[in-house]
Amino acid sequence: MDDPNSDFEGAGSVLYPGIKQIVGVSYTRSHGITPDICRIEMAPQTLDPKDKDYVPIEPDGFLIFQFDTVKVNTDLFGRKTTVNKTIQILMQSCRADRASVRRSETSENWTIPIFDRRWKWQFGSFSGHWNTKKNGVIEKRKEKTVRELAEMCLDAMGEIKYETKTLDELEKNKKISYRKKVRPEVHWDRIPPAQALNDLLTPLGYRVCLGWDDIVRIEKQGVGALLPTEDLMSGGFDAELPETPDSVTVLGGITMHEALWELEPVGLDLDGDWRPINHLSYAPFDSQGNAEWEFSIPPNYPEIRYKFDEIKFDQTPSDDEYRKRKEQYTLAVQTVYRSYRLKYPVGTKEDESLRKKYDDLGYQLGLVVDLGHRAGEKVYDNLLADYEQARRKLFQKAKPVIPGPQAINPKTGYLDDIKLIEFEQILPIFETRAELAVDSYTGKLIRKPPQVSGIFYDPMRVGDTLTTDELLNTIEVSKFRVLPELGIIQFNEPITRREIIKGKKGKKDQKLEYPADLRVLIATPLKNLAGEPARFTHVEELDPKFKTKPAKLPLDVIVEKPTKVPKGTGTKVVIKNEIVQAYQAQYETKTNLKGEEVTEVVKVLDNVVEEELEKQALIAVDVENIKIFTEDSGSGVYAGLKKINLDGAIQQVAISRTTSGGMTTTISRNTEVKINVPNFDQRQRNLALKEMIKNHTETIDNTDQVNTEGT
Repeated sequence: MDDPNSDFEGAGSVLYPGIKQIVGVSYTRSHGITPDICRIEMAPQTLDPKDKDYVPIEPDGFLIFQFDTVKVNTDLFGRKTTVNKTIQILMQSCRADRASVRRSETSENWTIPIFDRRWKWQFGSFSGHWNTKKNGVIEKRKEKTVRELAEMCLDAMGEIKYETKTLDELEKNKKISYRKKVRPEVHWDRIPPAQALNDLLTPLGYRVCLGWDDIVRIEKQGVGALLPTEDLMSGGFDAELPETPDSVTVLGGITMHEALWELEPVGLDLDGDWRPINHLSYAPFDSQGNAEWEFSIPPNYPEIRYKFDEIKFDQTPSDDEYRKRKEQYTLAVQTVYRSYRLKYPVGTKEDESLRKKYDDLGYQLGLVVDLGHRAGEKVYDNLLADYEQARRKLFQKAKPVIPGPQAINPKTGYLDDIKLIEFEQILPIFETRAELAVDSYTGKLIRKPPQVSGIFYDPMRVGDTLTTDELLNTIEVSKFRVLPELGIIQFNEPITRREIIKGKKGKKDQKLEYPADLRVLIATPLKNLAGEPARFTHVEELDPKFKTKPAKLPLDVIVEKPTKVPKGTGTKVVIKNEIVQAYQAQYETKTNLKGEEVTEVVKVLDNVVEEELEKQALIAVDVENIKIFTEDSGSGVYAGLKKINLDGAIQQVAISRTTSGGMTTTISRNTEVKINVPNFDQRQRNLALKEMIKNHTETIDNTDQVNTEGT
């Protein structure tokens, strides 16, 4: 408190080069890499360089906040002494932006925004790939601590003075075992170094703090100084009443299940549905009802072309039959032998009777579609329902197994493989495998592309490939694409098996073509019957002392018997899509006693341990707990200029100068109270949105395709 025998006077001033008369100022400094804005209300001045009073407003200038105080003390004998004190804050490398004008009948004021020096942090190009793993172990030559990575970023930003020692606790924290030797894998590809720094530190619970002394400090969120008490004019301090859940659940990205799948040839029909080629309305059948695709050799498909040719001279293009047969031929050329759909994981056995029923219904459906029946007609709808039900029964009875995850079998009580019930449980499929690799062109860590192999006609061999698992006979990735929603692999050209029947008695050899026997090594999700995909999940129960407990009801006061209400507050879900669990099945193909090739799973790799997924989840829990259990939050408004630096707890310092020359400082601890400034989480979202828009509008390399699945 001020001495009652003292007189105190104070005056604040703000200076920016080129602005002649500053009327009012408001500036808030916050955590992060986004520049804060000082809004200066100024008197109008000439902008014409020809005027003698012209002074240019510097585009790269400085701000000086100054508060001068004069304190006159009077002793017991009436003698007076004067104490002068000046507090000053210098902000360098500020940038003035476009001013706005506000006019009234009696006055005109300009408001000009001045960005602090963090406006320069949006620039720069920085690259690096660190803490990469080989066979689940970080390569020594690529290993960097979080502090080393942060200092690399700060050096690239051109910062001369910085403090990063708080990051050492990630190396030697004895209380939190999962905080020891945190080694996040980073892949920075020509991004601003400040963005790399922010992306590195924020998920770990650290903040970038720019001090008034222009030193960049890395601080632990929630840890720092208390609010000062001197010169406090008003303040609010929050009681510790946290809204705590019972637990924190970390949900990772959709789990990837890499397996080897058999493929079946499919085509697109007139009703817009994809079906096995023998179930299509234009499938060629003989008089006995047997499919004769072997005579419909691509690219001309003569058996289907013949149906169109036999009427094209007798009917006009406007006739329904003409249009139908032309469209059927077009669909055959575009999709048959080019489109193969995932059928079962290899090694799955079908029920022959259910297969026959499914094929019979498929044949009937093809006839109904050929006759012109469509959705909304009873004959079509009923048959389609029976057909789809037959397919589901066939699939379920086959008991296809997704290699890797296991669940308790309710009948035995033991862990058992998970068996698929519906094909839709693995849709949409990923466009990649689960296995990671470094792209030889870009250097980025990517998921490997699907691997298609099998028995098919290879023009390089002038014959069929010999076995289904020969790596030398895989089909190049550039020759097909993945249709995730349909579970289809679509090739640029028809893929078939070829058989040559030698002609007898001087006759020509006959060439027949059949669907290729293909397999694809690819990743899929695993959904339950409600459509919820499996994800890496870690649930961390909160310490009981932090959980909320309902107050005991005064039953002697309450008149009516109270209704029971739910107890507990449930779990708080934290989404971390970068934590992806991946199963990778490895296979071996052998020849059995019957001379048949049999492919079996020999091992399933799981990345939970190698990539330390649980450790990543615990770090996410730790960061979330900081938000939940942050104590001693509040804010205060102080007379004059308070030169207090940001730290992990002091999250905002706002300076305001009024038109009368008065100056106040608002300081916030473990909270952000300036409503005209977005909070830290919102600024993070804005940064992410800005980067997303930038990625859409700027392309570094057109050959670097972004894969939305499995990355």
